[in-house]
Amino acid sequence: MSLFFAVVLSLFLLVIALQHMLIRVMLPRRLSSMTRTVISAFLTLSVNTLPFLYMRTNHILDQLPWWHREVIVFPYTILMVASAFSGALLLVLMTARSIAAKLRPPFDQSKRDFVANAARTLGGTSLGTLAYGAYHENRAPEISRVVLPYRKLHPDLRGFRVVHITDIHAGPLISFESIAMIVSMANALRPDLIVLTGDYINNNPAYVNGCLSLLDELNAPAGVFGVYGNHDYYTGIDSVRKGFSKTHIFMLSHSGSRAKGLEGVFNIIGVDDPVSGWATDAQFQDLTEISGLVGPQEFNLLLSHRPGIFKASEDWNVQLTLAGHTHGGQIIVPMLLGFDFRKYTISRKRRPGAA
Repeated sequence: MSLFFAVVLSLFLLVIALQHMLIRVMLPRRLSSMTRTVISAFLTLSVNTLPFLYMRTNHILDQLPWWHREVIVFPYTILMVASAFSGALLLVLMTARSIAAKLRPPFDQSKRDFVANAARTLGGTSLGTLAYGAYHENRAPEISRVVLPYRKLHPDLRGFRVVHITDIHAGPLISFESIAMIVSMANALRPDLIVLTGDYINNNPAYVNGCLSLLDELNAPAGVFGVYGNHDYYTGIDSVRKGFSKTHIFMLSHSGSRAKGLEGVFNIIGVDDPVSGWATDAQFQDLTEISGLVGPQEFNLLLSHRPGIFKASEDWNVQLTLAGHTHGGQIIVPMLLGFDFRKYTISRKRRPGAA
């Protein structure tokens, strides 16, 4: 068993335990303690058989109408995240109540009722908020417009427009309709160049052809370039590479290329993903061969799935580095597994003395 799998399994079991505790507290107090425990355990185990049933029948469910993800996958994802947050908050509340009880021995039924009501409120609020967020974010992609001033810029690059798309994660939660919307929105911006920074597929190779055929509709005069992300490897990198070979998108893997019509002016470098479950910034410091791809007299754009490359790129005379992976810090656990996402949740990072 790999360390990464062990950590993921431990987190999953922790959420299950929090879910069980949350359900047990929410059940009516008139039921006996044993009855509440049995009912809570039954409901928890029943609900959490869904992901395993889904994985076992994934090849069948992928052929069903789009609404199957609305009925199965969305509710389960929302329930798990809501259980994690609500259960953790409830655990803190119960711990505080336990400490307070030791300081104030007299029993107070109202306090026990308060905890039960708090559990119901936390659960309902979390579920409602997450349900709205999942529904809204899956249907309303946000466009962030950033103007980057450079003091030493070739005349051909003045007003040059780059569209950056990352972490699509095609799968049960991100439909082909959503991807088609993203492609349409990107083309409507009339970019000079389009770059993609990985995680096109979540983990199921059944989505490769459908997703990449839609991305093939991206259009820009200077070309469409991309790099692979860790989830593309989890999906099966051979399948993903084969899919991209049928498109006009130029994929870079520890290699470089010139933007169309801007040879000698605009150099694009792509770094392959380390694939490891978590990659530290230090891993990118060893990519000394990348420095040989930098054009000394050109504008250099570096593409990487993970933002850990930022530190290393400072030493390579790269004018602009674009990455994805952190999803903008949608869910942040500081210092999780030694990787601090907080450094990369801001969209712009400019090194001192940059041109």
